[in-house]
Formats: sequence, C-alpha cells, structure tokens
Amino acid sequence: MRRTILALSLLLVATPAFACTQEELQAKSISLAELVKAITAKDPAKAADWRQRQVEVDRVAERTTSFDEICAAYDKAIEEAKAQQ
Repeated sequence: MRRTILALSLLLVATPAFACTQEELQAKSISLAELVKAITAKDPAKAADWRQRQVEVDRVAERTTSFDEICAAYDKAIEEAKAQQ
C-alpha cells in the first residue's frame, strides 16, 4: 500500500513535466504550417486535403482548452505531413 501511494504521488508530481505548454503549441502550429506549405508547393493537388486536416486540428482547439489534446492533434498532423514529404 505504501509503495502504491508513493508511486501515485511521484506520477502526479511528474505529470506536469510532460504537459504541453502554450509555447510548444505555438511551435507545433508553425511547424505544421511550414510542412503543409512545402507539401503543397511540391504538389498543389494536395492543398485541399491538407486544408481539411488543418481544419480538423482547429476543431480540436475549438472543442477543448486542453493544450495536451490540441498538441496531440498537431503531433498527429505533423507526423502525417512528415511522412508525405
């Protein structure tokens, strides 16, 4: 029991270190925009698809105030964008 309480306490203390910050969120937004710009410059036919993906990320941001959820949406889109480069 004592170990469980200690482990939970350490987990709760460590959790904020993994939280996404507003600065990270802004950096991810810029990164995605740059990746999308590069992708669409190479292949303009992909512009509509990437515009839709950016709208989906924006919808996540509209639906929640959790930076972690928004950052996760950006991370997913950035990963997809990097795969298409």
